[in-house]
Amino acid sequence: MQHLVFKGHTGQHPVLVTDEGNLRSLRFGTDERQSCIDLQSPWKLQLAYTQWMATALLLHPCPDKFLLFGLGGCALPHFLQHHHPEARIDVVEKEAQVIQLAHSYFKLPTSDTLNIIHLDAVDFLGTAETPDYHVAFLDIFGPGAMAPALFAADLYRSILTRLTSDGVLVVNLWNGDKALYNRALQAVRDASDGQVLQMQVKQRSNVILLIFPGEIPHKAIKKAQKNSPLYQQRYGLDFAHYLKRLRRTNRLSVLTALFQ
Repeated sequence: MQHLVFKGHTGQHPVLVTDEGNLRSLRFGTDERQSCIDLQSPWKLQLAYTQWMATALLLHPCPDKFLLFGLGGCALPHFLQHHHPEARIDVVEKEAQVIQLAHSYFKLPTSDTLNIIHLDAVDFLGTAETPDYHVAFLDIFGPGAMAPALFAADLYRSILTRLTSDGVLVVNLWNGDKALYNRALQAVRDASDGQVLQMQVKQRSNVILLIFPGEIPHKAIKKAQKNSPLYQQRYGLDFAHYLKRLRRTNRLSVLTALFQ
């Protein structure tokens, strides 16, 4: 049975923290969960879309520098720190209330390599930095809607400039409204010269985009498929299924050849 743990407001939207057994969830005033962790095993990804986003880890030879936009309930920071304890993890979060809740209710991990940056994504990207991140995660939503920044090509373009040449940007979008989704997808295509792949999360309205600063890394995708049993054992996620959906969603002849 679900019960309320915290009720507050960021100044822009309501915030709820609820428990159901060992599962603690963050909601922005809707029934949809923005984030969820198991309080006994917080490093295990609970929501399907976060599990699919982890596919990006397979497309870099040795990812150990991560950039996250959107802290939520700390599901991805927990996951990354557990599986990549030596990695640098920078998390950009604009809402002070969300950061406070992460410390108070979501067991925000502590480490010299985990940095929480209290800034808006656009303001953060306005600062000059050397491009050295291997994987960037973009998951920014308001109450039941994609954040306005997701419709701007400049956002994606700026993030791609922060990645190494073999890096990958993974984005969570919502296709419940096709017109809005197509606007966001077009912004991604404009920013990346079309170097983007889509994965429709099974039985969900989430679409995960894999976006690349250079050409789509077909060899890395083929290697990931070959090694998916090893990755599944390491991370505890069904990567073979996710990669199969990657092929089906994109329907690219070159990808079809790679997966045969």
